[in-house]
Amino acid sequence: EEHWNRCLDSELGLEAPRAAQWKQVLAEISLSDLEIFAQELCAVTPVPYDYYSHSRLLCAQCSEKIDRLNTLYSFYVKEGKKPRNIEKALAWACVSLKRTVCFLQGKPLPPSPEGECPTPSACKDWNVADFEEAKGLIAFAQKVTPEHQQIFLAAYHLLLPLAQTVRTAQEEKGVLGFDALIIKTRNLLQQNLYVRRVLKEKFDVLFIDEFQDTDPVQGELLLFLAEEKAGTAVRWQDVHLQAGKLFVVGDPKQSIYRFRGADITAYELFTDLILKQGGEKHFLQTNFRSEPEIIETANQICARAMVQESAFQPAYVPIFTDKPTRRQAVDWLFITPPVGGKPGADDFRHNQAEQLSRWIVQNVGTLTLKDGRKLAYRDIALLTRVGTTSRIYTDALRRYGIPFNTDTDKDFFRKQEINDLILLLRVAADPEDKIALAGVLRSPFGGLTDEELYQLAKSGTLALPALLSHPFTQDIALRLHGFCQLAGRVSLRELVGRVLTETFLPEACAVAYDGERTLTYLQQVAALAAQYEAQNGGNLSGFVTDLQTRLAENPDLFTLPPADESADAVSILTVHKSKGLEFPVVLLADLPRKESGGSVRPPQHLFSWQYNMYGLRVGRICDVNLAFLEDEQKKHSRCEEIRILYVALTRAKEKLVLVADSRPGAEKSALPFVSAGLWPDGKAPQVVSADKELRIPVSYASYIAPREFLYREQPAKLVKQTGTNDWATWHRTYYARKAAFDTLIATAQKQTPSELTEGPLSPEQQRGAELGTLCHRALELLLTIPGLTIAGACTQAAQQTGVPARAEEAAQLLEPFINSSLFKEMETCKLVACEMPFTVSLPDGFTQNGIMDAVFETPRGIWVVDYKTDRVKPGAEVALFEQKYRAQLAQYRVAAEQIFAGQPVRVSAVFIRTFAAVEG
Repeated sequence: EEHWNRCLDSELGLEAPRAAQWKQVLAEISLSDLEIFAQELCAVTPVPYDYYSHSRLLCAQCSEKIDRLNTLYSFYVKEGKKPRNIEKALAWACVSLKRTVCFLQGKPLPPSPEGECPTPSACKDWNVADFEEAKGLIAFAQKVTPEHQQIFLAAYHLLLPLAQTVRTAQEEKGVLGFDALIIKTRNLLQQNLYVRRVLKEKFDVLFIDEFQDTDPVQGELLLFLAEEKAGTAVRWQDVHLQAGKLFVVGDPKQSIYRFRGADITAYELFTDLILKQGGEKHFLQTNFRSEPEIIETANQICARAMVQESAFQPAYVPIFTDKPTRRQAVDWLFITPPVGGKPGADDFRHNQAEQLSRWIVQNVGTLTLKDGRKLAYRDIALLTRVGTTSRIYTDALRRYGIPFNTDTDKDFFRKQEINDLILLLRVAADPEDKIALAGVLRSPFGGLTDEELYQLAKSGTLALPALLSHPFTQDIALRLHGFCQLAGRVSLRELVGRVLTETFLPEACAVAYDGERTLTYLQQVAALAAQYEAQNGGNLSGFVTDLQTRLAENPDLFTLPPADESADAVSILTVHKSKGLEFPVVLLADLPRKESGGSVRPPQHLFSWQYNMYGLRVGRICDVNLAFLEDEQKKHSRCEEIRILYVALTRAKEKLVLVADSRPGAEKSALPFVSAGLWPDGKAPQVVSADKELRIPVSYASYIAPREFLYREQPAKLVKQTGTNDWATWHRTYYARKAAFDTLIATAQKQTPSELTEGPLSPEQQRGAELGTLCHRALELLLTIPGLTIAGACTQAAQQTGVPARAEEAAQLLEPFINSSLFKEMETCKLVACEMPFTVSLPDGFTQNGIMDAVFETPRGIWVVDYKTDRVKPGAEVALFEQKYRAQLAQYRVAAEQIFAGQPVRVSAVFIRTFAAVEG
């Protein structure tokens, strides 16, 4: 802020030239854009930024573009013919680029081209590819005009002192980003020969998997480690590798993680260095996964589309299978166009989702797999190119009652059940919030229709006081009014807990959305409430505001819990998520999707390892480096899309269903299929590959307006029943059971197993119980989240239970237990549930409520584990168990035997400090 004030207020002594520069910059660039630019400059960059360091390369690139502009102009503008807008724009771009070259070379600028650049428009005699190329060349020229470069440099030099000050402060405090950590490690190996020699001697052999996805800087680091012992190379290009030390495995056809830093150019340069020094290349071309038709489909499509281009695309190496039997493993599902109208892309996607859901319903339980089993939901994966469209497909599966797991929706706070709970909390915090109130009434909690909401609003009764006297909303309003009364009188944790336990919101949302996973999502909000209360106090309005801020500013901060892989459910994945996985059946959706080639918002910066070049943007103006790198990135994106398609085509083992539609421009987006002759024409019952070797049947489905099916829930499969429906008897039986249940709830004596152990706790015992709760939560995280460390689990658990200061204490307690054979045995069992709540009715009139810490399924039956953190000497566990816990675990056994009727039940008290299990 001081920097802005000093620069913008001329009364503080800003020199006239600098004041004029600021005036020029602020005429073109907003102050908010300058703020973002300052943040980019302050960030640790891979290389020191120097505007003129790549002038020779950029001048050469501009000269090539000038030559191409002249070629296009001379080809399309015939002698005596008046130039049209597209040709006028070519001439303008040519003159402008010549001026840019002079600017980069420091020479005097030629006169500016006359007027503004005309907007290029298509002409009938122009080739489509040439027109697209011309538009790109013109756009490049517009971005790099000398006038724009002067404004960019003015902003850069004005903000550079601020950036240097911040960088110095960061270095003094040791503030480093992830990229900086890797770069400094590479630099250490590159510059410190002693450290390099010590590490080279430490490792005899380096095995590197998935080398095609290696970050280039990490690749340099690995080459230095593989250097011969006496080597002292300054650059990775000069490294002499030790014979036999480096073994890499990589498939350039599957290099699809460019957004994570993978660079196909680096892969090619690194492997070339290895081969030049005597390395051997071996191709693994046998595919053991897929049926012959699936392999042939991938080969037919990708062999034509994946054309070798140095630094951008590897040569396609075909794959083969030795499976002799052909099983008609590939099908097309194609949506034909409507008779009239022009549906949008999402309308076609809804049609795809509808037809895919029908395909699943028709084939699950009917289609026979190679091992003799009937197709189950868990055998199916539905792949999409991006996760942003997954909601269309999940909505369709939900309409048909098809269970599914999805890891494509990272946006936790945009889950509908999370919004439903946030809306309810908003009403509790502010009863006058009509938008939140309408949302609650429309949610599964309220259950009102749009029409009913409209009538309430029209009659002026869409307010909590009025709803209390309305016959249709009285019960809902009373419940909401109760929560409004509780707000501020009970802790935030208790309020959220009561919302989840005293209403049917969790159950209603579970039915409406994602079943048991929905309950997990809602519990995560409860954990966030406990964490917020521990850190900021228990203010409900503050918590709701915090959640809404996260929703708007950082929705990816929390991810969804991992899917239950053992559940019988369809997997919905992006192609990136599916890499390395395989499924009996793959449904490859939305093949005509048009790729944007990058983010809708242009990048603020780009770094190219190949050119050691850093490009920057300030507002709408970029330097020449960034304009050049953006063109390079577009080309990389187009090439990577072919590799992503290859990965998608090779995930299926037994059945691949290709799904597409006839939206405008579909054939252009699906050019690899068209080139191979494998794109449906809308009529032929099958497509035949260009070499006539492969035939794929096509099932056509007529386009249906989405309004015809989007809001219609499909009936679930019903088991055929015999006999007549005696509704009167059913009615009497139901209400008799309901009355008996209501009586039981009203008269039963409620208790929990823990109440059988001891009386009120002393302060020291309360502190011990607090640690026990923390350890319980940490163990739950360790059992349910693969790869989580003990420290990470304890830190998360401590935040969620409101005792962040005790995380280290819990980690010290749990570490020996986690490494014990007893915990290893627990990990080998199939986890049924953690913190499993239960309620059972006992013969003596009590209603037994409780929570089982962990429930496992073993070859011998069900194993219920109850953790104990008592301080006990080894060998004294049985005596303590008999004295303190026998009655409690006896009740757990009764409950478990009712819940898992007919299965053997084993109940154990597990003492964490001594790794002992005592059977109860």
